[in-house]
Amino acid sequence: HIKLKHKASSQVREIKVGWSWTCFLFGGFFGFPLFLRELNFWGTVMIGLLVFRLVMDLAGAAPLSLIVDLIMLVLSIWFGIKANEMAAKNYLSNGWVFAGRNSEVVKLAKGKWGLP
Repeated sequence: HIKLKHKASSQVREIKVGWSWTCFLFGGFFGFPLFLRELNFWGTVMIGLLVFRLVMDLAGAAPLSLIVDLIMLVLSIWFGIKANEMAAKNYLSNGWVFAGRNSEVVKLAKGKWGLP
């Protein structure tokens, strides 16, 4: 885990480096963990897909529901891989900084996420 600190408010957030089980398992549940990470666009996409799937189920369009299920599965895997990185980059672009800039964990995170 790495810690990010907001310059103005001194608020601290901790982000895991690597796989996000929460986003993988529950990203399709109304995008809830994505909204918690302030990844509002992706949370909205997941809500939209869920609503579309429910409408297709009610309309009896099983093939479309299956396609949406597959899309949501692929996105869930992708969120498992990338959600923590996307959240960290979002925070960094909004005035947050690494706490303990020279620690080994921060160096690992920067290397893994392609940050200078």
